[in-house]
Amino acid sequence: MTLPDEKRFRLRKDERVVGYMRQLGKESYFFSKDSFWWTGRKIQYEQIDEWTGYFDKNRSPIYEWDIIHFKVDPDGQSEEGVVLWESNQKRFVIRKVREAIHFPFETDGLQLFDQRQLEVFSYLFINPELIDDLGLSDS
Repeated sequence: MTLPDEKRFRLRKDERVVGYMRQLGKESYFFSKDSFWWTGRKIQYEQIDEWTGYFDKNRSPIYEWDIIHFKVDPDGQSEEGVVLWESNQKRFVIRKVREAIHFPFETDGLQLFDQRQLEVFSYLFINPELIDDLGLSDS
């Protein structure tokens, strides 16, 4: 369950996930090492990945910089994609790894993927060769 004005983040130091942060409203922050037990004690981090607001088929939260298997057609073949923030459209998208095609998670308020069509299996930040191949930077 998430609250209407709640944001979640994955906290990292380079290639290592060090914890998670929840922001409730504008001034309340909570931290967790495991995304289960939350406290007001800050966690030191260098990079931050925002939660998309979606979960995968295993009920794992999907964050930007995740590598996922996804199905455009629920009965079709699974494809490999990376979750990115598209700043010009102000939305999260899935970018196919093999082609420069972007699929938004939703359009005009319509959710395009059921969580059964999504599965997180790795992180982009632990795959520097893929970051280079896609022409991205982790900043």
